[in-house]
Amino acid sequence: MTKSQAGFTLLELVIAIAIFALLGIGCWRLFDSVVRAERSSTAHQHALRSVQRAVALIERDVLQVQTSAKKTALTLSANQLSLRRANWRNPLGQPRSELQDVSYQLDNGVLWRQSRGLEGGTLQQQKLLSNVRSVRWRLYDSKNGWREHWPTRKDAATGGPKALELQLSVGRFEGIRRVLLLPEGE
Repeated sequence: MTKSQAGFTLLELVIAIAIFALLGIGCWRLFDSVVRAERSSTAHQHALRSVQRAVALIERDVLQVQTSAKKTALTLSANQLSLRRANWRNPLGQPRSELQDVSYQLDNGVLWRQSRGLEGGTLQQQKLLSNVRSVRWRLYDSKNGWREHWPTRKDAATGGPKALELQLSVGRFEGIRRVLLLPEGE
């Protein structure tokens, strides 16, 4: 008569340990891929937020550009936009006394914003974006269409530009395009 077996054989234990080891390796790989995807998503989110902040600041400056019926305080040349902005319009639409000269320039892959009050003061330099491959500015004139330089001699009679186009290639983002309508002259 044989005794009934109590417990597991060595072969059964080895097979069970191998199954648990494979499950552990599979779970680790899954966890590792989830962590990598989360890191990539977070980095993408931070890069997108920095681009959004920079474009919002440019938009704020452009929407507050000082305008008159005769001319707009905008100058556009190769890779540089300069403007004169009035600070924060008030609800009654009356002009404020504080004006700033603001310029945006690309220098060695960094987009800089420089500002200075008309009364003098110190030049404030702000780093908007790094890892910028290209910046392209264009102004829309209702008579001549999109132009990369402003003003020229013939612009005195045409009034001011109607819109500003910004095209950026920065970091992992290629070909971001933003068109901003400019305020009309008073």
